[in-house]
Amino acid sequence: MKVTKYLLIVLLTAMWAFTGCKLEEPGVKKSSAEQLNDATKQLFTSYVALGNSLTAGYQSGALTEKHQKLSFVKQIATRAGVGDKFVQPLIAYPGLGAYTAKGAGIMELTGFDASGNPVIKPVPYATTGFNPQDPYVSADIKNYAAPYSNLGIPGIVLADMDSAITAANSYSHNGLIDPILRNPAFGNTNPIKQALMLKPTFITCWIGNNDVLGYATSGGTYPPAPTDVSIFKLLYTNLLNKITNGGKGAKVVVANIPDVTTIPFFTTVPYMVDPGTGTAVALVIQTGSGAVRQATADDLILLTAKSIIGDVSGDYGPSGVPVGFDGSAPLPSSVVLDKDEIAVTQKAVSDFNSAIDAVASQFRVPVVDINSFLTDVADEDGYTVAGVNFSAAYISGGTFSLDGVHPNDVGYAIISNLFIETINDNFDTNIPPVNIMNMIQNQKQETAMEKRAISASTDFYKSIPEIFGGKINL
Repeated sequence: MKVTKYLLIVLLTAMWAFTGCKLEEPGVKKSSAEQLNDATKQLFTSYVALGNSLTAGYQSGALTEKHQKLSFVKQIATRAGVGDKFVQPLIAYPGLGAYTAKGAGIMELTGFDASGNPVIKPVPYATTGFNPQDPYVSADIKNYAAPYSNLGIPGIVLADMDSAITAANSYSHNGLIDPILRNPAFGNTNPIKQALMLKPTFITCWIGNNDVLGYATSGGTYPPAPTDVSIFKLLYTNLLNKITNGGKGAKVVVANIPDVTTIPFFTTVPYMVDPGTGTAVALVIQTGSGAVRQATADDLILLTAKSIIGDVSGDYGPSGVPVGFDGSAPLPSSVVLDKDEIAVTQKAVSDFNSAIDAVASQFRVPVVDINSFLTDVADEDGYTVAGVNFSAAYISGGTFSLDGVHPNDVGYAIISNLFIETINDNFDTNIPPVNIMNMIQNQKQETAMEKRAISASTDFYKSIPEIFGGKINL
């Protein structure tokens, strides 16, 4: 079924209709006007955030001020009354990220093709004058005299927390380490040491996702396995021991790891696709073991496969043979998470979360259950805020950004409230939650293109042209 050019604005219409409703779900109650109590003020005397891209405010394939200002930790700081003191490494538009090496920044929905399918492209630097060698939004941010309050670094793994100094001297080798840590200006120090330089009274730390996500998003090819759970637990123990000073220093809240196989990056592209005959057929895939077979409902086709399916260029098989429809040109294993790799991924998530729970309990650190939240989002019924339903559907679900991995602004706001609820429950604070409906209402001021939402049709992305609708062309 084709997606009409005049797409329904179902999602946002429903959201706006409820802007006058009270937010009654746990963690998203109506914002309170009462003054912050002493417990809140004392806890947030010095607030530092540690983590990866989720803490940094990364979305739609890039880190840029447009969305950093709504990172979940910035929203917590603002609600706790210290937003003006919570300094972030703001990156100018269109930002640094997945397409930097190709000379482009954040992915954007730029329009719709003649068939009504969305066109999603990263913004070329050439059209904006952005300089990736000097990416900061201002000289004040670039030359800020202390480590940043938000030390969330996209792409880093747990082992980087106590070792990464530069991109070259790290386990993940992520280029965003350098503009965030800014070494050698701070004595060639790692994220933990920079956090402790700020003498924090409170730290949020959400780390460990990339220790399994990298394996999953590469179709189990790089790295060839998630981090070993015994090493993960050892590293996590070291992390909490240092940032809490053995339980005698800063108060800390951590979060667990979601089942990454439930996010749109893994669930958008169907395993059966119509090659143009009017009948969907199971795609031909290469598994992690090298076997070539037809995909089943037990396999996941990655979002990155959408620009490869049906390709006849010869880059992925014999020239003239459409990829994914013939045994001589199977979908490469790098864009498929087969059923065995899914089992490895889900076991790693479960093992990591057990380790996080055990270590957090040892240091009396509360854990935000992000895993359960995103499980609810991915559930058939979705996650409801004041009558508005959020799901894990790509674009139309209202929770995830265009990269299919990271939340959008509203998704990060909901996560802020999950953290705020945990903080209030454990430290006698009275931080008012982010008013989700106000945020949605404010987004009505965005451009007309950003206001358009795609109908949540079960047939969306079921044919070749629709899959190619999201193809990246620089």
